[in-house]
Formats: sequence, C-alpha cells, structure tokens
Amino acid sequence: MAVPSLDLGSPPKDAERHATAASDRELFEMVYRSMHRLTGARSPDFDDLVQSAAEQVTRSLPSFDQRSDLRTWIYAVCYRVLLRQRRWYRRWAARFSIGLDQHDPASEAPLPSRAVETREAAEQLQAALDAMTDRYRAVVVLRDIEEHSIAEIAEIVGAGELTVRSRLRDGRKQLSQLLRARSAAEWIRQ
Repeated sequence: MAVPSLDLGSPPKDAERHATAASDRELFEMVYRSMHRLTGARSPDFDDLVQSAAEQVTRSLPSFDQRSDLRTWIYAVCYRVLLRQRRWYRRWAARFSIGLDQHDPASEAPLPSRAVETREAAEQLQAALDAMTDRYRAVVVLRDIEEHSIAEIAEIVGAGELTVRSRLRDGRKQLSQLLRARSAAEWIRQ
C-alpha cells in the first residue's frame, strides 16, 4: 500500500518535545494506515477522512501526554474523526438523496483462478466489514487484524473494557452472519 506524500508543515514548538521519534512523514503514515484499517481504502470519503484525521493529529499533538503509545493515540483520533464524519453524513443523507454508484473497470480484468478466489474472498470480507456499523467494525479490526489488546482498544474507542469485549463478541457475530449470508447468496446464484 503506497502512502501518498503530504507535508504537514513544521509542528508547533510544544509538539516537538512530544513527538520524540515521529517525523511529520511518520505521523502521516500512521494516520493513513490507521484510517485505512478503520474504513478500508475503497471508502468513497477515505481521502477526506485521512486529511481530517491528519489535521486533527497535528492540532492535538501538543496535548499528547504520552500516557499511551503514539500509535494508539493516533488510532483514537482517527476513530473519533470517523465517527464524527459518519454522524454528519447520516444526518446529511437523511435530507438528500444521492447516488454513489462506483464502477471500477480494473475489477473486471481477467486474473488467474487462484488470484480470483483470493480476490473474491477479500472482496467478500471487505463488503461484510463495510456493512457493519462503525463501532463494531472498529473493534473487530483493531482486535482481529491489528491485534491490539482489549485495554488499548478501550482507550482508542473511549469505552470500558467490558463494553469493548461485548462489542467484539457482537461484532464477530455480525461479521459471521454477513459472511454466511453472502456465501449463501453466491451459492444460490450459481
């Protein structure tokens, strides 16, 4: 995954002492990867989310008190930016009707059979993750893909550990049901 370049400018003087080993480029890469894990790169607003999160990280860096790992703190910022944007979008979409039909001609290119199977499985997983609510998706991705501890996830999402465990259980259940439903629908079409 190639991370686009971005110059965040020079950080405020207070931020320099807080970002001990993180350059602007490293911060942006952490934001980019965190948002990619939370939303998936096919999200139509992915670039906007990365931009908003990078701006928020840059503005909030002086308040980073190093109680947690910088990566965990960046995940928390990205998660809050994502939730804020999704809430705004749901309110906006309730007032307006929009069509977001996306056509990707590259997805129709012929591939060897093994690559097709792998790609189809990845697309099914991505579609199932996209169908999940943001709160469940974030917890499942952070635990099962990013391999964060429950305590780190609780800090990122701003919830108690029991709440995180509950969301993880329910999120895994929801993901399993979505994958089974997609698999059944594929089998019926054949």
